[in-house]
Amino acid sequence: MDVRFRRCAARIVLVGLVVAAAAPLTTPTAALATPSGLDPGLPTRGSAMVPVVVAGVTATAAVDDAVRQAGGTVTAPLPVVDGVAATVPASRLADLAAAPGVRAVTADRAASFADNTFDPETVASPFVRSTTASSAWSTGNYGAGIGVAVLDTGVSPMPDLAGRLVHGPDFSGEGTVVDTFGHGTVMASLVAGNGADSAAREGGAITGVAPAAHIVAVKVAGANGATDVSTILEAMHWIATYRDQFNIRVVNLAWGVPSTQSVALDPLNYAVERLWDLGIVVVVAAGNSGPQFGTVTKPGDDPVVLTVGAYNDRGDASPGNDNIPQWTSRGPTQEGVAKPDVVAPGRTILAGRSYGSAVEHANPKALVMPSYIRGSGTSQASAVTSGVVALLLAARPELTPDQVKAAIKSTAHRMPNANPNAQGVGRVDLAAALIAQPTNEVQPRPATGLGSIEASRGGGHVVADCNGVATDIVGEIDVRCEAWDPQMWTTSQWTGDDWTGVSWKDVDWSNATWDGVSWKDGTWTGVSWKDTNWTGVSWKEWNWTNGRWVAFEYEGDFLTAFWGKKPAPGNKIRGEVYTPPPELPAPEAAVPDAEAQP
Repeated sequence: MDVRFRRCAARIVLVGLVVAAAAPLTTPTAALATPSGLDPGLPTRGSAMVPVVVAGVTATAAVDDAVRQAGGTVTAPLPVVDGVAATVPASRLADLAAAPGVRAVTADRAASFADNTFDPETVASPFVRSTTASSAWSTGNYGAGIGVAVLDTGVSPMPDLAGRLVHGPDFSGEGTVVDTFGHGTVMASLVAGNGADSAAREGGAITGVAPAAHIVAVKVAGANGATDVSTILEAMHWIATYRDQFNIRVVNLAWGVPSTQSVALDPLNYAVERLWDLGIVVVVAAGNSGPQFGTVTKPGDDPVVLTVGAYNDRGDASPGNDNIPQWTSRGPTQEGVAKPDVVAPGRTILAGRSYGSAVEHANPKALVMPSYIRGSGTSQASAVTSGVVALLLAARPELTPDQVKAAIKSTAHRMPNANPNAQGVGRVDLAAALIAQPTNEVQPRPATGLGSIEASRGGGHVVADCNGVATDIVGEIDVRCEAWDPQMWTTSQWTGDDWTGVSWKDVDWSNATWDGVSWKDGTWTGVSWKDTNWTGVSWKEWNWTNGRWVAFEYEGDFLTAFWGKKPAPGNKIRGEVYTPPPELPAPEAAVPDAEAQP
């Protein structure tokens, strides 16, 4: 198999363990033996500038000076080795290695898999071709530098995201970055998986759309996939605060609630519009409640965001055999807005999985060895689209969210014989969007956020521990058991100042405040689902048995919209103590590679 991967951006720092001899930098090179701290693979003759890593003894100041005296240029600080990256004339490398304060000079080598490019024709991810993301790949654009926040059930560390996964706060209260439900890892893999764990797989590697983008995982739900609107609002605020630190240009929201509260009033609508105003493209799944019309869930009903439905690309790039699955939600919204905006591949999609998660346990026939799972839904379609947007922004970083949405919609291709309420303006086409003329039109922002948080829940409730008393979170309160104040929330500044005392480094999190209210010492305990109908959707054509779809169309897939099925009585969410789900069936129950082709 000829799967080729572009050279990774990560630098491999090879540091010598011996201290270089202290010799004056002015000593002629010819009079010295080769310093022990000099990488023997480096050239030492000629005037060519050589990229190197210069490691220091204690601090970088002496290293900076030594590089300059050797006629070199510092290109980047490397505090991890008390040194710098630099370019230095080959003939002066020995002098540099022998300078006081320099511990070692090594080649600035870059990591690579097998070659220096991804080949869309040799990967087992047909949506790379059907969305024409391959057009970006052909120019070397894999989304590097673009941060995509996945607000979901967490993202488990996996080889396909190694070095490009940032874990935000665990708003679920589980106390682990592991995706115990299994939904968020699928989303992240579809956005940015690089296929590292399937590079040798017969039939091609399984990749995402933007395999060099980085993922910011914002976990809001635990092992049962359930959460409260107030928790989601908190997570959106965090994303806004840290958007610059992680260059978050896209947020993937692969979930929805059946609320019918007006867009003008609903706090979820206000939150997504606020992220949009801050320069973040918000990509939202339309929902899996079709084929009835008017089933697009909130906040996908917001006229500002990019709402995505699903189509079946049949595992190829030919548009002639595509169709809209019955389960994808249809518009219009209750306020008459045409939704979804576009459709993307979402039927029988291969993606990375979270080992031992609830989704895996419920859908053993969907597993694909060694590390992947098959799934269907507008969740998958939204993740594919988030990857498309990441590639578009990597190529055209100056675009605003309004311009991104206009480029995506104006270049989409309408599917014949498909209702506009199911497909919007049609299939996403990145190749066309990349060359679309930008528009200066600014969409109106109707949301005020001054409505009811209870109405925003759409009938779904959790039970939280309020000072030791199990309390239904019903009415105008949040999951902290405190009164919801829409006026304070909408007028607060979504900046780092609202997270007083926070130093965000991977998973450090302390003394955080939000909207002037202190989040008290993990009082997020004892949360469970109230025995109510969350979705309000009556599935008339399919049955749900033991946590998996049993109708022929979904056999071997998992189909879930974020919250998943209602958890069993006694299951907990916010603040729950993590316990691993039951073990999966024996490995032979997983689908062999030969049967896993979409």
